[in-house]
Amino acid sequence: MSDHDELELDEDASTVPIELARRTFLRPYVLTKGRTSSSLGVFALHSPILAIVTPEQLGRNATPEDRKIIEMCQTPTSVAEVSARMSMPVGVLRVLVGDLEEARMVTVREVENRADHRDVRLLERLLEGIRAL
Repeated sequence: MSDHDELELDEDASTVPIELARRTFLRPYVLTKGRTSSSLGVFALHSPILAIVTPEQLGRNATPEDRKIIEMCQTPTSVAEVSARMSMPVGVLRVLVGDLEEARMVTVREVENRADHRDVRLLERLLEGIRAL
């Protein structure tokens, strides 16, 4: 079986050997149950995610992805960083994090748009530095 073969999920997933489960690839729509967005909207890439619960507090129904997100976000971690560390598309992560936030297991803080607070002098100095190169 190659690394990219799909695993057909059956009623009793506990019969799947751990080594086989590590080598399988699940399609993103399987993880999100076909959803393409969270009911909470879209989180910015730089928005920090913070777990409110510990991995030990998760129930038996928590998915491996939920557990990994909770483990990584014990300290605030950006959406982009979690996506990269999990090798997961950002859109899929946003759906999963939205589910965790609805379940009150994580919180996602929206960061204000700093484009409204531009420091013109800083931008001018940056431009001068680039021109000097």
